[in-house]
Amino acid sequence: MPWEHHDTGAETLRRMSALERYNDWIMEKIQPWVGNHILEVGAGIGNISRYFLNRESLILTDVQEEYLDALRKKFGSFPNVTIERYDLDDSAAHLRNRTIDTILALNVLEHIRDDVHALREMATLLVPGGRIILQLPAHPLLYGTLDRNLDHFRRYARRDITRKLTASGLEPEHISEFNLFGALGWFVSSRILRKKILSEGQLGLFNRLTPLFMAVERKFPAPFGLSILAVGRKV
Repeated sequence: MPWEHHDTGAETLRRMSALERYNDWIMEKIQPWVGNHILEVGAGIGNISRYFLNRESLILTDVQEEYLDALRKKFGSFPNVTIERYDLDDSAAHLRNRTIDTILALNVLEHIRDDVHALREMATLLVPGGRIILQLPAHPLLYGTLDRNLDHFRRYARRDITRKLTASGLEPEHISEFNLFGALGWFVSSRILRKKILSEGQLGLFNRLTPLFMAVERKFPAPFGLSILAVGRKV
């Protein structure tokens, strides 16, 4: 059945699940800040969750029941994994007192209208010294049809997320960008060609080239990228 008959976000997650090398890249970027008691917000179908099954505790959350069902099927048998509903637009009270030292919100915050409220609520869940790790779409200039079809409210500049972390009572510990080549492809697809979704062929090519992109950016950190990696620390 053509993807147009499905939710664009769900189809995008399905296509992204095949990008093992890209997911490995994300893991490499976030790994230095990840602790042993993790809450993943907006876990989707678990594309990143699987990397953290060896942690002491892993709470996987989402707002959509179809994703929660998929997470239960994949990870419900692991004794250290808990799967719960969590809507970032609401209170996080039901997740407090869990000794969470790391919150992962990867490509999530851009879907939330009041993102500062969401950050403040997440901050209440952390133990002192705990971290929120964010992957965010970078640069308002890149905002186009792909973002609109994924229900993105915004793309971020570095100064935006620095200000919002601070407003949420978090100390900005790390802000950087990555995936320069992806940014160029996104601009062409979203602003020039006005695509509604990235094709599987295009994503497959990107996945095959990811080791090259990783090697280049290890040596020459990207001054401009498709994504921002932001880490906020609770003091």
